[in-house]
Amino acid sequence: MSKNYHHGNLRQALIQAAIPVLREKGIVGLSLRGLATTLGVSHGAPYRHFQNKTALLEAIAVTGFAALQNICQEAELKFPDDPRKQLYEAGMGYIFYVVRNPEIADLMFRPGLSPDHAGAELQQAVDTATGSLATIIENGKHHKLYADHDTMDLVLTSLSTVHGLAMFIAGGILIDPASPRSRIEALGARVYDILMHGMENPDAPHHAQPP
Repeated sequence: MSKNYHHGNLRQALIQAAIPVLREKGIVGLSLRGLATTLGVSHGAPYRHFQNKTALLEAIAVTGFAALQNICQEAELKFPDDPRKQLYEAGMGYIFYVVRNPEIADLMFRPGLSPDHAGAELQQAVDTATGSLATIIENGKHHKLYADHDTMDLVLTSLSTVHGLAMFIAGGILIDPASPRSRIEALGARVYDILMHGMENPDAPHHAQPP
């Protein structure tokens, strides 16, 4: 039986219907025709919203970057005077988001969906999300929390560290992603502590810098 969608609602319905398919079957098992059948609309209806499957995957990735943006903004609001806690809260929030939504996180940094080759919507989502993280970093720089590094280098370092850890957890590489929240947070806290204080022993002998 066909479902009636108001203008614009089918686009969101397609995104929502695609996520469990990605979780169960992966990208290969996802098709616009299959989603049309699931939603009870004509096979041509999805193409009014997405030119092809890649466009749909980009739209799903956008939801991940929107979540990252919201996580960062909420952390900043929760601890307006403590940028150290802002970064910790944002990092933990993102880890738990990835554990709950690994199929979305996998798309966010997928090579075929890189901002250089993606549509404007995904490019904007990436810029906005990283901008929200950059604001937290700038708050920390204002409080003399970090060494004198470029803000975007600090964004890259923190985001790549947290995303990598989150994907390890989501994939069951380090611990079971169904582990108690406290166990996941304890692991995140250890990595956060190293991220903040660095790997190098301050008393270690200094050798030539890498090229």
